[in-house]
Amino acid sequence: MDDYHGEVKKVIMVVLILNIIMATLKVSYGLYSGILSISADGYESLLDSIANIVAFIAVSLSSRPEDKGHPYGYVKIETFASIIIGISLILVSYEIINQAFDKFLHPQILEVSTIGFVIMITTLLINIALSRYEKKKGKELKSDLLIADSDHTKSDVLVTSIVIIGLILVRLNLSIIDPIVSIIIALVIIKTGIDILKDNFNILLDANVIPTANIYNIVYKIDGVKNVHNVRTRGTTSNVYVDMHLVVNSDLSMKEAYSISRCCKDTLIDSYDEVKDVLIHLETEEGMDDMVDFD
Repeated sequence: MDDYHGEVKKVIMVVLILNIIMATLKVSYGLYSGILSISADGYESLLDSIANIVAFIAVSLSSRPEDKGHPYGYVKIETFASIIIGISLILVSYEIINQAFDKFLHPQILEVSTIGFVIMITTLLINIALSRYEKKKGKELKSDLLIADSDHTKSDVLVTSIVIIGLILVRLNLSIIDPIVSIIIALVIIKTGIDILKDNFNILLDANVIPTANIYNIVYKIDGVKNVHNVRTRGTTSNVYVDMHLVVNSDLSMKEAYSISRCCKDTLIDSYDEVKDVLIHLETEEGMDDMVDFD
């Protein structure tokens, strides 16, 4: 688990440093040129940097071991950090939309220099590389936080692409395009924020993490298992807890029944690196009246 938190923090630091560089370049040029779409993209990168700092703190806190008051550990702190990222995206979108409407009411003639295109194309390429890097590491480490941030970075790629198209149109004396592009950017950011909130609220609501059909397929292959029901999984992508009702033959001794139960637990933990514990309620055929169909 220590390796997990250390690796996640390394990824976050790489992303943080690059986001600060991109935010500085875009905001500086956007304010200098008066082009709102570039400033908006820069503010989003600045917000990304703040979100990276929040994420780094969250990962540090979530690495604390289980204790008496928190027997399941602190891993859901990462979930709260992801929710903060989602909310902050929606808030910055509101500010971008306000500035865009102000541009509609007070139009300006804008000029785009070659350096503006260089800055935006460079940051686009960096964002593409970052998105792929975070997604790869997120899947590798089974980190919801990195996966959420990679989706966010992927939206940055779309946003920057839209800005570049807008800059081309501005250079063709269509300055009205700037606030329109800014509103499109805000809408893309809002959608990303809502998606992140939805995914992480599901974690807080203990939505199933592993499809129950997969659990059935594994457990039913174990000798001595008569029936499996009321299977539930919860937790984060990297930290899953499973509980189920397991039916065995009523003629078995306690030791024999426990052996089957232990085999089921060990098999599931071996099958899924993310499964931290499996709670099994043993029953005989007479106890199957408590079966619940969650579908």
